[in-house]
Amino acid sequence: MKSLLSLPVINKESATDLRALINQFQNNLNAIKALDLSIPLHEVFLSQILIEHVDEVTIKQWEMKAFSQGITKLEAIIKFLEGECQALELIHASQHPRNNNSSSISKPTKHVYVAHTARFFLCRGNHSLHRCKHFRKASSQQRLNLIK
Repeated sequence: MKSLLSLPVINKESATDLRALINQFQNNLNAIKALDLSIPLHEVFLSQILIEHVDEVTIKQWEMKAFSQGITKLEAIIKFLEGECQALELIHASQHPRNNNSSSISKPTKHVYVAHTARFFLCRGNHSLHRCKHFRKASSQQRLNLIK
């Protein structure tokens, strides 16, 4: 995919350059067809584009997880990145607590840990609150009561 997404740009009219572009494109296309992918091709492209825009540590962590679990779906990558983001936010919050009060009395710190494998209490589904269809269908007042 990376090779296909980084095809050379032809800046001037040239039969040689155009032929090289066509050959490289067809070689890449044939390689993709030979993979006989079980997921839609657009997901493979979008996954590659997304992964190319994150830092090297996150890429390495994703590749280790994907390799060990055979994950290639775009939704899995997005979930993984959301989990990484939540973890980094928690780490940042614990390292840089907000100091709204100038008093020297320190208050105990509360930590929140998010588990991705927990089942949502309302419908017993394996998803987070914001992805629950039952919760989303509820009225604002019903949502508030559920959260309390």
